[in-house]
Amino acid sequence: MNATQSSRAAGLLLVVAGAIHLLVPRLLLRIAAVGYDTALAVEFEPRANASRRVRLVGVAMLAAGAHLLYHGGVRPR
Repeated sequence: MNATQSSRAAGLLLVVAGAIHLLVPRLLLRIAAVGYDTALAVEFEPRANASRRVRLVGVAMLAAGAHLLYHGGVRPR
């Protein structure tokens, strides 16, 4: 696999992860709460705007993934 193919694969993963962040932010927050409790034995208490912030991360992931898919790398060729 060359650099362009691996960049495009990473872009596809970012697009999928970004879509998940946009579609089910509350589920991701619940999974994080269970993970924190299980692995770290700490309380995870998301604040009021946590879902919105998870969606914003999703938008950034979608943008980065789309860039990698289109250009095949960080810098356009």
